[in-house]
Amino acid sequence: MTTQTAQGQLREHVLDAGLCTVCGACSGLCPYLKPFQGRVAVVDRCTLPEDEGRCIAHCPRVGTDMEQLHQDLFGSTYSAEPVGAVRKVLMTRSANPAVREAAQYGGTVTTLVQNALSGGMVKRAILTRTVDGRPMGVSVSTPEEVLDSAGSNYLAAPTLAALNQTNGSGASPVAFVGTPCQVIGFRKVAGLAASSNGSGQQPVVIGLFCTWALGHSFLELLKEKAPTGEIVKTDVPPPPAQQFDIETTDEKVSLPLDDVRAHILDACATCHDMTAELSDISVGSAEGISGWNTVLVRTERGEKLLQQAVDSGILEVQDLPEASLEHLKMASTNKRTRAFQRLSEQSGNPEELGHLRMTSQAAHRVLDGS
Repeated sequence: MTTQTAQGQLREHVLDAGLCTVCGACSGLCPYLKPFQGRVAVVDRCTLPEDEGRCIAHCPRVGTDMEQLHQDLFGSTYSAEPVGAVRKVLMTRSANPAVREAAQYGGTVTTLVQNALSGGMVKRAILTRTVDGRPMGVSVSTPEEVLDSAGSNYLAAPTLAALNQTNGSGASPVAFVGTPCQVIGFRKVAGLAASSNGSGQQPVVIGLFCTWALGHSFLELLKEKAPTGEIVKTDVPPPPAQQFDIETTDEKVSLPLDDVRAHILDACATCHDMTAELSDISVGSAEGISGWNTVLVRTERGEKLLQQAVDSGILEVQDLPEASLEHLKMASTNKRTRAFQRLSEQSGNPEELGHLRMTSQAAHRVLDGS
């Protein structure tokens, strides 16, 4: 197969190179690419040339122009700030105890998506749900359905396939919840959809903090260490715990974090984004503060959604301790630096960062620690 086809380029530079994040951006629109056992499988040959293949155009690991994406969303240059462009930093949680009980931490994401649907800001939401032990993307349209997807899943998920299966983000306003690599893929999918149909529909993008995702091999470890009962929740407690907690309907099990790290996707080593910088709102745990979320408000649309939830009394807000923000900035900077170093080592040039495109000033700011 010639690498001049879009599929050939995808195989050579992403799938076979260990850079695939299994985000699903190439799936659900092409009959020849299918998520299968924690990877993207090529089920038949496609002869579309590189400039016509949406698989290449959508992939967050091919020609991702951070400068252009940042300009499109924020109207400013990409400068590799520690946690990206931020308007507000808060600590929030759902005011509904039932939502907090179902959620991973404070229930902020569930509350925001429910509010976006019930308030008419969006018509549907693309979320991740675990089915038969494996995460997959789902499209939902009611607040009740949102609760079924509450909680975190540490396995890499082809969530964007669900977006593609519902004709991209241009058909109607949509909320999307995803990890940083999924958010980058979403912005590429949404940008192409908007330019092709002129819809101008504005999505709501809620990004999830992420340091790494686990591959399909982790399921075998789960079967060995938690063989009975249905998995209810998994979690990585803050340092110094160094453990991975598993709660099933039968028992609670804690695994050494090093055992779990052995199953991290290879692609995560070259991921530069911990806080989903291209989202409208980014959400993660409030480290060391049980039951609360850290929230980074990035855009006017994100601020509007958050304020609506606060004004409606469904979301509680507090200030995030400054020490927590500084720790988040440090962790995010460290992840970006490791990724940039890996990419520059692979290319042999500090200004050539593999799939990423940005100004040399942004690249050197990270690599030089300036």
